[in-house]
Amino acid sequence: MKRRLKIWLFIMVCGAVPTLQPFYAHADPIDAYIQAAKKEGAVRVGVTLRSKVHGKPSGELYIAAFQKRYPFLKVDFKRIGGSRERERAINEMAGGIYNFDVAVVSETQVDTLVGAKLPLIAPWEKLGVPKFLAHPDNIGVSMRTPVFGIGYNRDLVPEQEAATFTWESCLDPKWRGKSAIKTRPRHLEMFYPENVWGREKTLDYAKRWAASKPAIEADRSMAATKLMSGAYHIMCGTERSQIKDLQVFAGAKSVGIVFPEPIPIGVGDLIYVPAKAKHPNAGVLFLAWSGTQESQNILDDINFSGHPNFEGNEVNKVLKGKKIAAASWEDSARADDILKEILLAMGMPVVQTKTKKKK
Repeated sequence: MKRRLKIWLFIMVCGAVPTLQPFYAHADPIDAYIQAAKKEGAVRVGVTLRSKVHGKPSGELYIAAFQKRYPFLKVDFKRIGGSRERERAINEMAGGIYNFDVAVVSETQVDTLVGAKLPLIAPWEKLGVPKFLAHPDNIGVSMRTPVFGIGYNRDLVPEQEAATFTWESCLDPKWRGKSAIKTRPRHLEMFYPENVWGREKTLDYAKRWAASKPAIEADRSMAATKLMSGAYHIMCGTERSQIKDLQVFAGAKSVGIVFPEPIPIGVGDLIYVPAKAKHPNAGVLFLAWSGTQESQNILDDINFSGHPNFEGNEVNKVLKGKKIAAASWEDSARADDILKEILLAMGMPVVQTKTKKKK
């Protein structure tokens, strides 16, 4: 009887092992951060989204969606805007002042960030962030993906003509005095790699474009507004988000945008968690959530900067099946050097854009 009991117990224990092993093997790596974040109870987020755009909720909706996902966190949202604000945040942290659990830098400020040893290193891909959004050195996650095209005024350029635009169309003499470019034509950087146009063709294109005498605009928002008003017929290398903002939030019907192939797609902002943040685990949750389809689709609705690799957003539908020229993290690390070559080829003044590294 005792022998039968021992055998029965042995079978029960052995039978339980296959049941228990998968439970532990499939534990989600983010669970530990969730438990730690519950103890922190709060997170302060500093990203470039505006709370409202043209009086309508924008960033508020994004933050509210994150808050709904993690209701145990009290979220304090404050915008970190352009390069000066981003640089100020870096300088404050380098001086020991940590006002944010999530902060943002431009792609050209990443070297400065790393040099100051500020970012928390986390296994972003294991936490569910797609590889194309996670920095290869695990210092942060890409946010607000820029997609570039040719903006045009619908009252001055027929839809049928705009649909035939290629990047060579920007050099057509017919647009002399009727087109504009930005002082920093970042979209050309995506053509520079050898697997796209290559250096020689990109610089030749830049020279020929400059020879067509387009107007030069420093402020991209002002440039888009001028396009809307009819001051320009076309604007090459404008961001989709600028045109969509006018269409959706300002109700502008006079502007449109087309996307000639290859379609330039930038890296975007880098959001990161400071290693000495007050609520680092809560910050990790925000970055992990920012790489989800839910987050990216909301981002595309409110800021028109969701990544096109996510099903369900408009930009995915617009770009599907088309040839793209996507910037890599490696390309973005030398973006300023590439831009300098392009500007010199165009005969434009070169301004130092790199943030000085902290010693």
